[in-house]
Amino acid sequence: MNKDLYKIIFKRRSIRSFKQKSVPTSVIKKVVNAARVAPSAANLQFLEYFVVNDKLLRNRIFPTLRWAGYVWPKKVPKPNKRPTAYIIILVNKEKTKNADSRDIGAAAQNILLSLLYFGLGACWIAAIDRKSIRKILKIPKKFLIDSIIAAGYPDESPQLEFDSKEVKYWLDKKGRLHVPKRPLKDIIYYNLMK
Repeated sequence: MNKDLYKIIFKRRSIRSFKQKSVPTSVIKKVVNAARVAPSAANLQFLEYFVVNDKLLRNRIFPTLRWAGYVWPKKVPKPNKRPTAYIIILVNKEKTKNADSRDIGAAAQNILLSLLYFGLGACWIAAIDRKSIRKILKIPKKFLIDSIIAAGYPDESPQLEFDSKEVKYWLDKKGRLHVPKRPLKDIIYYNLMK
């Protein structure tokens, strides 16, 4: 058993502040490759990926994204802290009539964990202006734009809160993001539910 994977899962938090260092194309290929081998219902493999790492295009994509709803606008990345790469998750409608959201979740989680493995941070964003993104990137109509993973070298360290009744994440006085998760004892059942 690889104990490092378990540690990576607990270390992974959404990152919304990035160093302005380019993400190597070789790393992007590896994380998309990890998404490619994620579970797929009936093995339909309908997901495809559009990578944006060109600075001018990144600047055009940035305003199409909605960042950190609970702490907006404080956690919207400043111009010198924006992502240096985006991975857009696409559904090829020619491969499926009904995209199974579990495929998308599994692929996205593989991307998020792989990015962290390579020392990068990311934020998976579904609150996006799909119409504008399609126009900017000239994405054909055969693709449904599902979501975007903003990526780069992290410039923050959100704090995981292990035993909280809250679901809303918050900023402390120093501006550090705290992310609450329900306690394990409140969500696990054995054999019979009472």
